[in-house]
Amino acid sequence: MLCGISYMWTNGLAIMPELPEVETIRRELHSQILRRRLNNVTVLDPRLVQASQPKAFETRLMGALITNVARRGKYLMINVESDVLILHLMMSGRLHLRARTDIRPHTRLLLTLDDDQALHFVDVRRFGRAWITEEAHSHEVVGHLGPEPLDAGFDWRSLAIRLRGRHVAIKTALLDQRTVAGIGNIYADEALFAARIHPETPVNLLSPPKLRALTASIVTVLESGIAHQGTTFSTFETSEGSPGNNQGHLKVFRKTGQPCPSCGKNIRRIVLAQRSTHYCSNCQRKPRTVSTK
Repeated sequence: MLCGISYMWTNGLAIMPELPEVETIRRELHSQILRRRLNNVTVLDPRLVQASQPKAFETRLMGALITNVARRGKYLMINVESDVLILHLMMSGRLHLRARTDIRPHTRLLLTLDDDQALHFVDVRRFGRAWITEEAHSHEVVGHLGPEPLDAGFDWRSLAIRLRGRHVAIKTALLDQRTVAGIGNIYADEALFAARIHPETPVNLLSPPKLRALTASIVTVLESGIAHQGTTFSTFETSEGSPGNNQGHLKVFRKTGQPCPSCGKNIRRIVLAQRSTHYCSNCQRKPRTVSTK
């Protein structure tokens, strides 16, 4: 059984898994490991647990019962009785549920369960990280995150509060995890297209109707990504070993030169905040105050 998320590539660069991909993993793990006990914990790469001594990390988790599998933004959180194990997969992290003895190259952490299966943390590039804490939501790696966009309390007013006083481009603001948790390059482009907002629009120029449209679009594109089990550009797979299907439902991301699904004009690509950004210049008109590049 495989529960994995790995490289997604665009224009030769790896893309970090975003909310829908991590939520897909969370749902899979919730059904696979909930109420199971950690019989053994083995840190195979100390770099993964830089904030802890490997032996102390292992001892703290050993024997604990898994009581929940949650997510905050792009972070997985595995509740184990009084502690929470926070995992960030970064660019190439994967989680495989399989036999304890079936250790593959680049395995960094083994969480052995009570039936001798293990959750294998595999990470080719070694950027993934793991932390243990008693209070996950106040931990330094997640305490700064903005609101969860799929929570009932997320609306255009909460987004407006996060954007107040800022003058950056809206695409840049959406990539800032303090604005909204879990949005990355793929779903920022898709949400802006759905809301008909040019990615370079300064946030201080967004009217309440535009903020309402953007908030609704964020929710829609994220829910679509989850419904289609994430976006696959390379090796992201569900627990059944099949790829995500959301790449077939994207409107603009990685569609440079292809016709816009709404008006037929070719999709354009620019670089904004050092990220490839895709949009339709007809459907997403640039404000007059923004210079043309």
